[in-house]
Amino acid sequence: MHKFKLLFYILVLYAFIFSNNAFSASKKCTNIKKICNVLDKVVGIKTPMMIASGTIINENLIITNRHVVEDHKQFIIKFNDGKIKKAFPLAHNFPADLALLTLNKEKDIPNELIYSKKIKGFINVVAFDQGRNSNRIYKKGKIISFSDITKYPQGRIHTTANSLPGNSGGVAVDEDGNFVGILASGDGNINEIIPIVLINDVLKNTNEIYKDQFLKTGKYIRLCADNLDISFNTNEKLDKKITKNIDNYCWKSNNKQLIDQAGQTFGRLGDLKRSTKFLEKSIKLDPMSPNSLLSLAITYHIDRKIEKERPIIKRLLKLTPENPQVLRLGVQVAGILKDKEMSKNVLDLISKYNKDALPLAKKFIDNAFNSN
Repeated sequence: MHKFKLLFYILVLYAFIFSNNAFSASKKCTNIKKICNVLDKVVGIKTPMMIASGTIINENLIITNRHVVEDHKQFIIKFNDGKIKKAFPLAHNFPADLALLTLNKEKDIPNELIYSKKIKGFINVVAFDQGRNSNRIYKKGKIISFSDITKYPQGRIHTTANSLPGNSGGVAVDEDGNFVGILASGDGNINEIIPIVLINDVLKNTNEIYKDQFLKTGKYIRLCADNLDISFNTNEKLDKKITKNIDNYCWKSNNKQLIDQAGQTFGRLGDLKRSTKFLEKSIKLDPMSPNSLLSLAITYHIDRKIEKERPIIKRLLKLTPENPQVLRLGVQVAGILKDKEMSKNVLDLISKYNKDALPLAKKFIDNAFNSN
């Protein structure tokens, strides 16, 4: 069995390195030059579990996501020019979903790196694209919201900039090519980026004394992700063991993305108590996350906790007023609670962003207010 696993890993690694669609640094970049220059700052990362992205921050260090590193002890790194190297994780105890990889364990790590706190214009995600097996600049987008990272170290920048699965660990840049943050997750419409300045907090909290806890947390992250994968295609009640594993490992991972996914998984399967527990935790970690807020609003709605849903929907109406699902929930909440001010606000937004839905929304509101 061990020989089979080793052979499988070698075959996957061979495909990663020698694919016919290998990196092509010579391909002409048609984007803004300052953004094109960032292509060489991104690497592909092969772990025993996945292929992801990483971002070069100096000649010895690469930053990626904590959920990519898990509890693995080494990685295969593929640079934009096709070179292959090994990299090794550095232990730290900072809660953001970031991890450092070193190419040379003997070199000292810097105390601080200088990054601009200002963001100019739109942003693009630059990451390793699994389909193309090369680095790619994705379609630009705008920033929707972000939490105060001094209060919420797991807070993120939320953006409409495009990305794909496997882009975790890639870099988001503004129109001048300045690093904005490291991509962590998303739902295809709104993606989540960890602010670049948090790298310095990771650096300050990097030390071998945290190795045991770092690996232990990484194991929780891996086991949580494994059990979430098992539940992904399940539309029926989960096996009790899988439910227990998700409840246990995902909670102990203290990883905002995995806590989010656990909440969404339990919500989809009708376990509203567990769904609420995880999603409320996620909001505490990042109160300006539209994806987390919407998931929690849906859970409250299904559970008929409309009063608790109302402040969540009001926040979403400010963050994503064009979202049809938010507008639909807004109409229902305003009608059920007979909230005149909220009703007017929602109808005004529908007339601006989704006029075709306005007659039906007005009818629902009128019926709600005229009912006993």
